[in-house]
Amino acid sequence: MDWQDRTVRHDQNRGFEWIWQGSESLGDSAQIFAGNLYGSGGGGYSTWINFDGSGDQVNDDPARHDYNVDEWVDKVVQNAKEQDNHTLSLHQLWACGTDFQYQNAVHWYRNLDKLIHYVNLNGTINMFYSTPSLYTDEKKKWSGSYERRSDDIFPLGDDPHNYWSGYFTSRPALKRQVRFATNLLFAARQLEVVTNTTAAEVHTPTMKRSPPVGNSWTDSLEGTVGVATHHDGMSGTERQSVTNDYEMRISESSFEVEAGISVSLGKLLSVPPYSIEHCNCNVGANCLNMSLCAASTSKSAFTLIAWNPLAHDVPNQIVRVPVTGAEWSVTDAQGKAVPSQTVVLDERTKSLPLLYVNKFNLTNAQIAAAEAALENKATHVLIAQMSVPAVGLATFTATASKSVEATSPSVENPGATVEAAAEVEAVSAAAASEAPITVQSDTYALEFDATSGLLTTITNRKSGVSTSLGISWGWYNASVGGCTDLSKVPKDLRDDACSGQASGAYIMRTNSSTLYYPGKLRTPTVEVVRGSLVTEVHQTFSEWASHIIRLYEGQPYVEIEWTAGPIPMDTPWEPPVAFDKQTPLPNMWGKEVIVKYSSGLATKGQWYTDSNGKEMILREYNKRGPSYPKPYKISEPVAGNFYPVNALMSMDDGENELAVLTDVSQAGASLADGELEFLVHRRLQDDDHRGVQEPLNETMCQCNDIGADLGGMGAHGAEGDGGCVCEGLTVRGKHWLVFDTVDRAHAARRVLSEHLNFPPLLAFAPAASIAEVESTAAAATGLVDGAVSGTFSALSQALPPNLKLVTLTSNYEAFNNGQWMLRLSHLYQAGEHPTLAVPVTINLQEIFHTAGLTITAATETTLTGNRALEDWQKSKHRWPTFDPDAAVAAQMAVADAKAFNHREPFVFPTVTIRPMEVRTFLASFR
Repeated sequence: MDWQDRTVRHDQNRGFEWIWQGSESLGDSAQIFAGNLYGSGGGGYSTWINFDGSGDQVNDDPARHDYNVDEWVDKVVQNAKEQDNHTLSLHQLWACGTDFQYQNAVHWYRNLDKLIHYVNLNGTINMFYSTPSLYTDEKKKWSGSYERRSDDIFPLGDDPHNYWSGYFTSRPALKRQVRFATNLLFAARQLEVVTNTTAAEVHTPTMKRSPPVGNSWTDSLEGTVGVATHHDGMSGTERQSVTNDYEMRISESSFEVEAGISVSLGKLLSVPPYSIEHCNCNVGANCLNMSLCAASTSKSAFTLIAWNPLAHDVPNQIVRVPVTGAEWSVTDAQGKAVPSQTVVLDERTKSLPLLYVNKFNLTNAQIAAAEAALENKATHVLIAQMSVPAVGLATFTATASKSVEATSPSVENPGATVEAAAEVEAVSAAAASEAPITVQSDTYALEFDATSGLLTTITNRKSGVSTSLGISWGWYNASVGGCTDLSKVPKDLRDDACSGQASGAYIMRTNSSTLYYPGKLRTPTVEVVRGSLVTEVHQTFSEWASHIIRLYEGQPYVEIEWTAGPIPMDTPWEPPVAFDKQTPLPNMWGKEVIVKYSSGLATKGQWYTDSNGKEMILREYNKRGPSYPKPYKISEPVAGNFYPVNALMSMDDGENELAVLTDVSQAGASLADGELEFLVHRRLQDDDHRGVQEPLNETMCQCNDIGADLGGMGAHGAEGDGGCVCEGLTVRGKHWLVFDTVDRAHAARRVLSEHLNFPPLLAFAPAASIAEVESTAAAATGLVDGAVSGTFSALSQALPPNLKLVTLTSNYEAFNNGQWMLRLSHLYQAGEHPTLAVPVTINLQEIFHTAGLTITAATETTLTGNRALEDWQKSKHRWPTFDPDAAVAAQMAVADAKAFNHREPFVFPTVTIRPMEVRTFLASFR
């Protein structure tokens, strides 16, 4: 709970509990009894009682000198009375234990037993063991009403300088690994049920299944992904050794899933299962986000198998695969040419694998040998535009036209479907008289200033709208304690300027709003690579900050692939200083690295961020929602305006919108009109004292050498590494930009977010093995004598464009009489679009009716599938509420006017899904 919100609620006796109506789309049907624990009274979330220490106990022996029953009883009674002055109803929840307590259960319960006994003998209050459910049941009996609110708690500040907005980005590599592993699991579950592949058929079980959540070959990955999404896991607020463990376990579990996928695809394609290879980021030889793939690089021809986990056909899916040689062609299962193009592998990408070398105690020869072993053997990236059916697969054959490695410049020919390596156009920015540089696709046109090297304008060619747009890099100096520059904060919003709080894994705190250039000031490079399918603009801002802008034909987005790192820890005006045992460490500056999009849109200090990937929430610079204290004071003008961005962030001027979609959770803000910036990476030199007990200083070798002499262990190094000479963590990610009129942008951004975060699963097989099947199988789509003729879909028809297949898995089969979990959701929120943000009715039997997957019955359950929905609805309580002031009442009136409060009952096989609604079923399939 925000410290200012808590202070007002405490001082005005408003209570710490309310009814949270967190969805504008679902209205009062989605109300939740919520709030904050009173805790110790000073903002803590646990009670003041602590029985961890051996000296802190209830002594009820009157013969002893330290007899203290009366003291304990009096303290408990007085505390309960004080708490009663600031809480609603006569019931109080005293939560025992915290992150750093509750080490000795026997000691705790022995003393709590005594305390409960003697307090109840006193008769002033009644004290007993309880549960959240029992507590809530008592709150339902209260005759009063609860405040209704819809504001969330982001960004959370527990003190004027303690904003918990750093963890939205901390450990970005783990965050992205979890998201990629989630998509791998999503696709694997589908293949598991569609092909009925059992664990007994998969001969590569995870060596140490952790945790053992079931007996399926997808269960181990489900378990490790589940554990990694612990609130101190994917948030990045764990120690480096714990991060390493999460990453290792996800990688190990992924191998088993890949083996199961190979078996499943082998069944569909009637090919030997273990002839199918994968290129996920599990071993050094495979990692598609840095164009490493042994399965495609070492061959002159291969079959690409693409499994689409989405319940929508994807007609123009872009696939990027590393290859050797410049001239390739791609055909589909019917031998028809597929639009494709090759691009020379850029030097930045080539350098990424070499960063993994720990050079400690290595000779030059050993370093050279280690780098040679990691070197990327690919010379180009093959880009193809493929069509893949809903919850299904398609196969494609890639063939090298010539065994050449040199780049052969191509002639621009927009009509070509097969093209040699695209032409590289290095643009000089020396002459001010040079004309602007323009690149375009069928949807977008971008203009760059030839002098500054910066993007200046974006135009949507289909709708005709245009605005100024710039993309820049920068970093804020991470505080190690001291005073924050508040000169840009209005005087009536300021609080204390000074604090000992440092920036760390949880906390983001900058010394000022000054944004430093990433390295020595220079003109960013502009290299244009033009081709028939994609045009790329390569921009380097420094040796550690760069991005590639891509315009694809037929795609309604602009792709920005950014690469950040290794972040130097030097002062902003000096290059990194080499040091040895005799040379002191340089003056190290922690850095909060951002990518900024600056437009000409007049946004009036407002923008939107997604709520956990679902509803978009209005944000205002230096402000909070109407249920917060007014005015809201800002002592951290940067960190106090950064919010979690899990799917997208957007801004508009009422007519046109710029939306930025992300493939990983990041902190995002708008610190000036028309701007959106993303915190993409962090490297810090101090701990924020929230329990991590080490700085956020990740390296490519997973060792941490802050304060270390060469040849010695770092103050926070991994135990037993013997030393660390390693580069800082380098990460890569993608932003997709959508610029259009508001309605058109709203229509596109939800679907595109699905495409970005749930791309097709790619597998590779020898070209001959698939071709042989396709030459003998019938050309019809679907299962044919156990084989697939190039394409296959598990659905008889795709879902409507505004619905999503969230879950289809058999991992509950053992507990639910063979039923599978089926979960569907609506992609849009109320009021987001005139035709897409409306309830949708579908017939499940019309969707799931193929030779491979036919639904026969279904029962609706609660979200997690542990209770029949009908039973839950019978016990659902309607909370009495009130709006505390006119501002909240106005906010809730707008929400109430939009909301779809009525939930249509489910009668198999028809279901109606409201905007933002998620509905879960236990379904029987034949």
